[in-house]
Amino acid sequence: MATCYLNGKYLPLSKANISITDRGLQFSDGIYEIIGVYEGKLIDIDLHLKRLKRSLKEIKIQIKLSSEEILKISNKIQKKDKLENGIIYIQITRGNQNPRDHKYTNNLKPNIMIYSIYKNLKLNDQLSLKGVPVITYPDIRWLRPDIKSISLLANVMAVNKAKDMKCHEAILFDSNDNITEGNSSSIWIIKGKKCITHPLTEKILNGCTRYKLISIIKKNGLVFEEKIFKKKLLFNSDEVFMTNASNFVMPIVKIDGKKIAQGKSGPISLLLRNEYIKAI
Repeated sequence: MATCYLNGKYLPLSKANISITDRGLQFSDGIYEIIGVYEGKLIDIDLHLKRLKRSLKEIKIQIKLSSEEILKISNKIQKKDKLENGIIYIQITRGNQNPRDHKYTNNLKPNIMIYSIYKNLKLNDQLSLKGVPVITYPDIRWLRPDIKSISLLANVMAVNKAKDMKCHEAILFDSNDNITEGNSSSIWIIKGKKCITHPLTEKILNGCTRYKLISIIKKNGLVFEEKIFKKKLLFNSDEVFMTNASNFVMPIVKIDGKKIAQGKSGPISLLLRNEYIKAI
């Protein structure tokens, strides 16, 4: 049974409850992080905690727990639940407020929850060998996806459209046909030896796997490039892949039904995946 840390207490997940007046529930007023666990190791947790701290600061939520304390809690839950493969989920909301009001008061106590989710990340090792199909979908999210907000309705709509099409992910594009990112991933294209992805702006999340991969790209004699690119270039790339905390590096072999790289996982995408896993 999964363990949940909730506001200072460790509880079985099934008994971890918060008030219906929680602003996260009523306004999506909160931040979250997902940390991959692979062979018992918490992946890139320092990067995730740094991003968590930034997102909380952006929406002016202050917590008493330090990053070091959150790390200790996450490690304790991983060990207690004997989680070898899966994720650690962290969510922090502004707290409970009654009566309900868009305007928040300054004396609220944030609700902090951290718990484990079993997910067999090893299955992605085999999946990566054949690659995954995806769709494209309009980017209808709010204008600050660089903040890892729990407001995810647009992402939910996108990925469920992908699921209906028997696809793995939705690649998002803006009103100018520019690719931004995936519904839960960073999107990369390969042209020759160039590994290209969207620049870090307020339009995308600063992916932790994305960050870690940059040095791996350079170490392997490849060129890292940040560039805004359109759907047309996406379809005409040598290879396409996605990165995130649970997929690591996942080759994309079909977009909107059109084959990429002859419908096979590309050699550079697979190289980068193997090198990333080695670096865990």
